[in-house]
Amino acid sequence: MSSSLAGVLAIAYGAAFALFGYPIFRIFLPIYGGIIGYILGVTVVAPDYPIAALVVAVILAILFASAAYLYWSVMIGLAGAILGYGLVTTVVGALWPSATYTPLLVGLVGALAGSFVFIYAKDAMVMVASALNGAMIVAWGLRTWLYPGSRILDSFTIIAFVLVAITGLVVQLKFFGQQRKYSQKTIDEPAKVKK
Repeated sequence: MSSSLAGVLAIAYGAAFALFGYPIFRIFLPIYGGIIGYILGVTVVAPDYPIAALVVAVILAILFASAAYLYWSVMIGLAGAILGYGLVTTVVGALWPSATYTPLLVGLVGALAGSFVFIYAKDAMVMVASALNGAMIVAWGLRTWLYPGSRILDSFTIIAFVLVAITGLVVQLKFFGQQRKYSQKTIDEPAKVKK
């Protein structure tokens, strides 16, 4: 697949996920779990044994996909931990580029905070995570399409990321902000009266 086609597909997928991530999140969670399990399986088994690596990867993919579907609440917490760790380590690394262990230690605190926030505000955090992830995929697709082989983040890519993230979050809050698909309804919420 050419880099331009991969970039365009990534842009389309990222935009859809940024704008409609809330209703489709539960569908994609097992898929992401399967991808993580597959990558882990291929990484763990030595490359000298490709068939064994494939078998382990498929087994782990099925296990992770099942766990993601059955224990999606835990997976949301894990998504929050990953996002919290990534954001904090990026900021700390940018502010103190010479620090070696500080970004890691502060990143662990960010992971705990992100996990806590995602677990206790699941619905809002699913919207935030899908808008950010969709924007990140769009930015990657733009870079792949416009600058094949380049790893440099230019200002155009960063601006596209910010615009897609903000647009995705605004659209999701407008259309899905009152829904509660991922968290329990509280006792204080009034029951809907049938007319």
